Amino acid sequence: MSFIPSDKAVIKIDLSALRHNFSVLHSLMARGGGMLMPVIKSDAYGHGMKEIACALRDLPLWGFGIYECSEARVLRTAGLKNRLFLLSGLLGDDPGDILELSVTPGIVKRSELDRLDRAADANGAQITVHLKADTGMGRFGMEPAEIVEIASGRHRWPRLHFEGLYTHMSSADEPHDPANRRQIERFFLLLQSVREKGWRPRFVHMANSAALLNFADARFNLARPGIALYGGDCFRQSACDFRPVMSFVSRIDQVRRFLPGMGLSYGHTFTCRRKSVIGVVPVGYDNGYPRSLSNRADVLVRGKRCPVVGNICMKALLVDVTEAGSISPGQEVVLMGRSGLDRVDVCELAQKAGTISYELLCLLGKLNKRIILD
Repeated sequence: MSFIPSDKAVIKIDLSALRHNFSVLHSLMARGGGMLMPVIKSDAYGHGMKEIACALRDLPLWGFGIYECSEARVLRTAGLKNRLFLLSGLLGDDPGDILELSVTPGIVKRSELDRLDRAADANGAQITVHLKADTGMGRFGMEPAEIVEIASGRHRWPRLHFEGLYTHMSSADEPHDPANRRQIERFFLLLQSVREKGWRPRFVHMANSAALLNFADARFNLARPGIALYGGDCFRQSACDFRPVMSFVSRIDQVRRFLPGMGLSYGHTFTCRRKSVIGVVPVGYDNGYPRSLSNRADVLVRGKRCPVVGNICMKALLVDVTEAGSISPGQEVVLMGRSGLDRVDVCELAQKAGTISYELLCLLGKLNKRIILD
């Protein structure tokens, strides 16, 4: 039996905010003649891969960043014609799928070049590739020396068109971390070395969202924004006006009234200190709302902050709505998003939950009904 999201908890996706964020990021790159590759892997960080791609496909972008060919198949089936770039190599994907789906693979190990060249030769085709260098992330990619060696021997793979060179930064969201400067300098040296070997990659890319904002010399002529596109990370120090694309709402199912001294929810980790009005909300950790937010998070009811009290349950949580005025069942509860003049954003929730905004967005978007607002 497949999972069917409940109407009791709804994710709202604001495509106008998405396009606004794209415009902000595009303006940063366009000044130097660069382009954007929006990253839409993992169902666009929970926002809906097909919907996000279709909302952006006619804008001035280079293409989309994805993780595997199964995502490419979904997008091609939906009619998407834009370039699709495999960010982290083949990862077991069949080279035949690369050809069939017209995907540009990032190459993270030499053996992938051999596999792709044989597949292209068997089909009388040519495959465009980008080489990924590990400049300090310690994840996917090849050592710079190996990249230089491949660049000087590109003729060994006659069916491959070596179009791009890229890497990924480990600490760009911490701009004062010295690892950033080390990676940028190492990548510049690599780019100089491959050019000396006669290879001048057409597209050079290093910057994710944080690097795009924090390091102008890491932008080159292509950048791969992800979280900033969705307005999801904590760029409060940035002058850019990013808008959250995702919000999360539910409704009060039941209103309870308790006297002082009443313990609430599992373990009675919260005890009423006054006569309290408590709203029961049908949202829990099964909806991706972390149990670690118990007694820590706020929600918005009628534009007012109301604390989550007691331990969050699998399918329910309790909210103290004593100060929110007259409340009745059916009243909207904003768990993430704006109500009135206040807003609870994903960065606030992630910090209180002891996690990162990426994880919350992916969980919430995956586990709840999604409504697209355009």
